Amino acid sequence: METILTVCVVIVTLAFVALVVQAVLTLQQLRHTAKAVEYLALNADGKLTALDPLITGVKSVTDAVSSGWFKAARAVYGMFSRD
Repeated sequence: METILTVCVVIVTLAFVALVVQAVLTLQQLRHTAKAVEYLALNADGKLTALDPLITGVKSVTDAVSSGWFKAARAVYGMFSRD
């Protein structure tokens, strides 16, 4: 009976050591990922301001599409396209 308990204690200890090793590796990867995200966040501001003209252009197109002229044109097209 004592041999079985010793084997069980050894197995549990090895499993715990494996868990600790995996936790340390995971935390190291998480730290590396957090540093990469921080670097991206710090450098993204300058890059995103370069996209302002593009965003303004897309906004003007969406405003034109949702305007009354587009709705009127769609209504006129709908009257002529009905069979």
